Amino acid sequence: MDLREKPGKIQKMMEFLLRLRLIFVVILVVLSVIFVATSWQAMSTLPLAASESMGMWLAELQGFSGFWASAQYLGVAAVAMIVLHFVFTGVKGGFAGLIGFVGMIGAVFALAGSDGMQFIFLGTFAVVALILLLAAKWSAACVLFPFALSWVFLTGILNWTFATFGFNASQTAVLWTAFSVIGFSSALAFAFSCGGLLGSGNPQAGSIVRAAKKAILPVTISSLLALVAILVDSGKVDGAGIGKTAALWAEFNVWFFAFLIPTSSFAPWERLRSKSRRVEMKKGSSKKNSSK
Repeated sequence: MDLREKPGKIQKMMEFLLRLRLIFVVILVVLSVIFVATSWQAMSTLPLAASESMGMWLAELQGFSGFWASAQYLGVAAVAMIVLHFVFTGVKGGFAGLIGFVGMIGAVFALAGSDGMQFIFLGTFAVVALILLLAAKWSAACVLFPFALSWVFLTGILNWTFATFGFNASQTAVLWTAFSVIGFSSALAFAFSCGGLLGSGNPQAGSIVRAAKKAILPVTISSLLALVAILVDSGKVDGAGIGKTAALWAEFNVWFFAFLIPTSSFAPWERLRSKSRRVEMKKGSSKKNSSK
């Protein structure tokens, strides 16, 4: 009797994306170079604008009631994202997602709108991430440097989209922050989910595909909720606003699953794999076998 689970459409899609990972990495690198060469100044203003907006918003808050009145929808989206990480990626993935959420918000706030700090932050982050990638036997180490590369690409795409669709400065700051926070939080949750599968002795490719499947609902739902919250807060719930929101949602999810995860698959995940493999059988299958 064949007890192997037949791959579903989502798994086949993720396997297909991983087969094309080299193509996606080449596209990522080429477009990132083009974005940096042609619009680096505009790209670098996004973190500064986000930091300034966050600082002004926090300065104007008057306790929890003020927070709830000004960001209740985004707050619900943030809580939903963390809960989804815990439900689908496990306890370690949930806590990793929470740390990523707090860490990215703290990093944006720490920029303090200071010109030049974004270069120092990104450079330091990339160097530390590269050292960890080469030396550390840690789940997060396999995704931090790929995230740094992909993050530049994401910022370039968002900057082009904002300019093309005519978003105002306040909208771009909030949107860039939301995508950065969701992306970093979800990347860490994915990393620890994948690390747990490798720790059980599963193969590298299979672990990446399974971890990506677990990340689909948290990433797609949390990004949708955040975009809807921003759209409602903007007061422009019309056909044009919904169309722009849908385009941004698709853009972000393509970035995460077609670029970030395939890029991270080149990391040395294999060193996290346990030499012995624990085989887990579904309860339904075990009951059928025992009855026979």
